[in-house]
Amino acid sequence: MPSVIEYTMIALPGKYEELVDAYVTFADQFGAVNPTEDLILITGDVESGIVRGIGIFESGSEAHQVYGADLFIAFREHASHLIAGEPARTERELIHVFVKG
Repeated sequence: MPSVIEYTMIALPGKYEELVDAYVTFADQFGAVNPTEDLILITGDVESGIVRGIGIFESGSEAHQVYGADLFIAFREHASHLIAGEPARTERELIHVFVKG
């Protein structure tokens, strides 16, 4: 069953735009080279500083492998000086998608 991963970071004061830029750059690079990634969304809220990446994978095991990928590790290291606290990773099953075409 497809798996949805949410990876949430909270930007330090004054670092929101820099964190968003880093997250978007990572998502674009990662999506281009990772065949198991079906969809990547980046959401954010400037007021709270929350930046959340949402990825959809073919399975939970494929999603888990990403966490240790070199590109993801480099992103986490780069973002570490931009965030308050530890990022939160949440995994859920994908139940349904409706896309109006």
